[in-house]
Amino acid sequence: MRFEYWTEGFIFIGIFFVIVGLPCIFVGILGTRLIDYIGVHPSKSSPMQLKVTLQLIVVQMISFLILAVFFHMFSD
Repeated sequence: MRFEYWTEGFIFIGIFFVIVGLPCIFVGILGTRLIDYIGVHPSKSSPMQLKVTLQLIVVQMISFLILAVFFHMFSD
């Protein structure tokens, strides 16, 4: 008995890695921007936190939508 679907398996893993990895990169970028901004302007922390929170919510919603589409494509 041999595993015959190596190519498909690697493609699946690659797509899943991109879907999970890209939001992580965006969250890291947003976090470093927030820390840098708060370090320079500590009195303006609240508006920047609200701005980053809204951006994080958008990243969360987009990544969930992409994962849901990915699951729907491979569930049938």
